[in-house]
Amino acid sequence: MDKSSPLICLIGSAGCLLIALHGKQSPTGAMAASLGGVILAQTAMSKASERFIDDEVNVILRNTEISKFELAAQAELAALLPEETQAEIIDVQATETIPENTDKYNWEQIVDENCLLIGGEPGSAKTSVAAGYIVPKISQAYSSEIIVLDSHAKKNDWQGIGYHRVINDYEQIYECLLWLDEERERRRNSEENHHLIICIFDEINDMWSYLERYDKQNKTKRLSNAQLILQTLLNCRKFDILIIGMMQSHLCEDIGLSGAIRRQSMIILLNGAARETASQNKKKLSDQQYTYLTDKNRPYCCLITGYQSTTIADHPTHGNHTTFAKKGKTPENVSKPKNWNIVTIPFAKNYISNVEQNNDSNGNNIIHTETGRFDLNKESVSDEDEGEDESETSPTPHPKAQELEDILSKGCSDLSPLALIPDNWSPVSPKVDSLDAEVRGVMVSLININTPKEETIKLVFGCSKSGKSKSWKAASYWYDEVKSQTS
Repeated sequence: MDKSSPLICLIGSAGCLLIALHGKQSPTGAMAASLGGVILAQTAMSKASERFIDDEVNVILRNTEISKFELAAQAELAALLPEETQAEIIDVQATETIPENTDKYNWEQIVDENCLLIGGEPGSAKTSVAAGYIVPKISQAYSSEIIVLDSHAKKNDWQGIGYHRVINDYEQIYECLLWLDEERERRRNSEENHHLIICIFDEINDMWSYLERYDKQNKTKRLSNAQLILQTLLNCRKFDILIIGMMQSHLCEDIGLSGAIRRQSMIILLNGAARETASQNKKKLSDQQYTYLTDKNRPYCCLITGYQSTTIADHPTHGNHTTFAKKGKTPENVSKPKNWNIVTIPFAKNYISNVEQNNDSNGNNIIHTETGRFDLNKESVSDEDEGEDESETSPTPHPKAQELEDILSKGCSDLSPLALIPDNWSPVSPKVDSLDAEVRGVMVSLININTPKEETIKLVFGCSKSGKSKSWKAASYWYDEVKSQTS
């Protein structure tokens, strides 16, 4: 019997069992035949298993030999290709990087986009992208007036990056939003051309939290009003009003804006916000886009969405960094915005610093902010009258330096209060929950030239002190509040 054949063992086992069942022998003989059949069956199974393993090993060895010939053939083929093609093939196989021809957002077209919302976690460079990259590009292309609304402005070095009209007071931020909404309406009903207003609205979530607390304490609806205003302003590029909002979350709903806002604004999602959106909308992304956004070796990434079709983008200021830092990394490709010396927004007054003007490499005047003041005393000073500070590089005083000093020291003391009242002005009722931005602006202008309280109230509200009516008491309250904010 061939011991290496499991088939022979199996046939012997069947024969023994057949004899045990049908043969004429003693019980002992039947048991012996049965036992022999079991032993032969076990031997057959063992041989079959060994044969199966041997066959599998032979298949693996045969496939290995085939692979060796395939690799040798590939090496011979690669040797015949140009070096550039070889490098590209090896790179794709080894790292699975995205080909350079993958569609990405072209940052050059940001100049003519609609209003923007930028979302991302702390450290994702929202401020660098908005203030250091996007706004400078736009301000170089269009004559612009720039203002920043940031409740955390005291913790951010806005002046250091070229922004000097900054509001951090919650109430003034709210008033500025009201003014922008009124300006939108004025421009909507006007056929004149207007300069571009760029409003950077940072820390939207924090401002909304303040308004929510205010509404609960005073039973008002300021939060919903502000949210509606923001939603309206986010579709005002046609009126030359550009809002750039920044939020911690990637969801518009988290700042009280409906999903329809995505059809109005371009939304820029950075880092964590981009990756979270990618994981939630994987079906809308190509394999290359998804790989790009989830690459662990790319700490700074960017995703464009909103009215734009979903598109990946190179992070414009931090794309070359290989590690992430919540405290921030040094940005690249950033510059300061161009200042056009346009002042129409009655919040946060500008004044010009000669030293910074001399140090400005772009030749633009650097603007400083006095938050809460709209000081008309220096409004008449023009660039041509601006003198130069004495320094080692310019030891000779400017010819008009003394003339400028005289103008500044004189101020507007001889300016008539009536001259500050807008044309066709109608006295307003002081018995209101809050003053319009225009009314506050007129009051600040009068207070800044030291107009007496009684005369200011008469010009603005049309009521007098005699009788001490409720209108006078309300007007007196608003005068004291506005004056306290300007002092």
